[in-house]
Amino acid sequence: MERREAVIKISWILKSALLAPTILTVLQSCQEQVLNTRDLMVLNDEQDDLIKAIADTILPRTESPSASDVKVDIFMDLLLQDVFEDEVKQKFLQGLSQFDVDCQSVTGHRFVDLIESDKYTYLEKVDKEIMEQEYDDLVPFYYTFKHLTITIYFTTEQGVKQNLNYNPIPGSYIGEVDLGPDDKIIIGNKM
Repeated sequence: MERREAVIKISWILKSALLAPTILTVLQSCQEQVLNTRDLMVLNDEQDDLIKAIADTILPRTESPSASDVKVDIFMDLLLQDVFEDEVKQKFLQGLSQFDVDCQSVTGHRFVDLIESDKYTYLEKVDKEIMEQEYDDLVPFYYTFKHLTITIYFTTEQGVKQNLNYNPIPGSYIGEVDLGPDDKIIIGNKM
């Protein structure tokens, strides 16, 4: 390795070390903002109810909280307000509306008006059609929505503590471990 390459790599390491607290602060402030937010900024009440219904069908309440229990809908609203560009925001809202229109044409009812078993059946059909394909550029709304829902859910405190065995200081590497029926996935600070 040449000296120039070493200097460049060291500078990247230093930049990473300096930026890590900043990134952590931004993520924590978003979390605090979600906890303190009661009013919707981008979504209307009808859109919020639809997001809750879809998200709760993807991640329902069991022994662990549902998606709406951890405020996935509020976090999405915050992302639409502060993170997504206007074009992406409009496509997301159009996709949300189209999802409901498609549901109405197939089932005869809006998604939020379906009973739980019908919501699950409809979403299972949509999931099978969309999630099993690979996409290069344009990704369908549901694909984005599901990934966003799961990501938001597992970045919340309840999502991590209720569903994962959080181990901040993992031990030594053990290649093959038997997983019992009541065991959870173990996750530490490093992926």
